[in-house]
Amino acid sequence: MKHLFALVLCLLKLNNIAFSQEISIEQTVEFINTKLKPYSELTVDRGILVSRYFNNGVLVREDQVMCKDLELSSMNYDIDYGLLSIDCKKGKCVDRQMFVRKIQRDYSRVSFPIGPDPKGHEGLKNAITHLIKMVTVPGYQSSNPFE
Repeated sequence: MKHLFALVLCLLKLNNIAFSQEISIEQTVEFINTKLKPYSELTVDRGILVSRYFNNGVLVREDQVMCKDLELSSMNYDIDYGLLSIDCKKGKCVDRQMFVRKIQRDYSRVSFPIGPDPKGHEGLKNAITHLIKMVTVPGYQSSNPFE
């Protein structure tokens, strides 16, 4: 009887492993962008996170930061401003281009405007964490849903 129980447990575990699908970078970025639009959009290219910000459909700002330079434990949602932000590990790691004023500056955090939806920010935090870990942690994989 013990062997039968152990066999059933092993088969259930194998079934979960076989049918759980890892969430890709592309799927993660797509999920994130559904939360950020129409205010901003995010892309990742060769370890660089690029966040573009729009005002009435016009690109007004672009932030670029190496994923490895972000401190995930600092991720914070500010309900007053409707912003999700992540600090740099050291100093200023975010290159910000302000297109309307034609200004380029370095900043110590990247932020994402998401509005005052307290439910939406948890899924976004999970997705951004997943994305940054996929880029920075060799072999990192996860099939856990964001929400």
